[in-house]
Amino acid sequence: MKRKLLHIAALFLCIGVNAQSDSIKRPVVGDHTFTPVTQSNLPFTNTYFYMLTGIGQTTDLVHQLELLDGSKLIGLQGEVSFIDVKFAYQQRVRDWLAVYIVFDLSARLGTELQSMLTQGANTLTAFELGWHFKLLDRDKVALSTVAEIQNLEGSFINILGFVKDVINDHPYPSLSQKIPVLVFATGLRFAWGMSDLVGFKASSDFAYGESYIRGENGFTMSASAGIDLNFYRKYSLPLGFAFSATITSLSDVVYTQDSYAKLLRAKIAYTKSPDFNLGIEVSYMKIPLFNQDKPPTAFSIALTSRFYF
Repeated sequence: MKRKLLHIAALFLCIGVNAQSDSIKRPVVGDHTFTPVTQSNLPFTNTYFYMLTGIGQTTDLVHQLELLDGSKLIGLQGEVSFIDVKFAYQQRVRDWLAVYIVFDLSARLGTELQSMLTQGANTLTAFELGWHFKLLDRDKVALSTVAEIQNLEGSFINILGFVKDVINDHPYPSLSQKIPVLVFATGLRFAWGMSDLVGFKASSDFAYGESYIRGENGFTMSASAGIDLNFYRKYSLPLGFAFSATITSLSDVVYTQDSYAKLLRAKIAYTKSPDFNLGIEVSYMKIPLFNQDKPPTAFSIALTSRFYF
C-alpha cells in the first residue's frame, strides 16, 4: 500500500512542478505573515519543504506494575522519553490546489527498568498523502480543506507480556507486535490576518479507519486554535511568536483506544526571510500512555524549519 501511495505522490508532484506560480511564498493573509506550528495547520497551498526534530519526556510518572503471580506493585517511578522526526513536502499544482506528502517517525521509550516493563518501547512510522483545496481567499480571511490517506505502522514491544507468555507456555510468545493502520481523513484550515502584528488560526481534522486494536475501526478527531504574533513588519524585529492549543485523538499522536491528548504549544521563529522559517517549539502535553489511568504530563522541545519555493 505504501509503495502505491508513493507512486501516486510522485505523479502529482511531477505535474505540479510545471504549474508552480510566482506568487508570494510565505503564508500571508491581509498584512499578516503567519508562523506555522505543529498540529495547527494553515490554509495555504504554497510549495514548501518542512523538517522537525524533537525530544521530550514525562514528569513524575508513577507506574502500576502487575507481577507474574497477579499481584501489583504501585508507586514505581520511571519516565518515558519521546522522539519525533518529521519531513513534509507540499507542491502547489494550481492556485487552488496542492498535493502533499508527510513522513513521520516517532518513538516512546521507557528510560528506567520499571517504565520499560510497563510502557515498553513503542515506535510509529507514518506516511501521508493528501490533497489541499483552497476554499476562500479574501482580504483578511483564508479557508481551505484537505483530504488525505494515512498509512501507519505501530511497533509495540511488551517485555512483561513476553515473559508471562513464556512462563504460561504460550505456543507463540511474542516480544513485539507490528500493527499496520490505514486511515482516511479530511479537515478544515482557517486563518484571519487581524493586523500586520496579530493573526488568528484554527484547524480541525476528522478521520475514519483502523485502530491499533485489530478488527476495530472508528472515528478520531483533532481541533486546534491559536494566536500568531509577527513583529517584523511593524517593529522591524525579525521574530515571531505563535501559541496554539490542541485536543486530538488521531492515531499518529494517541496510541490507546478512546483517549484524547491535550497539547499547548509555543513557538519562537525567525521571520525576516521571505522564503524561510526557522523556529523552536516548546510543548506542554497530556498524552495517554499504556497502563495509565490518567494521561501523564510531558514536555517537549523541537527544532523546525520550513523552506518555501
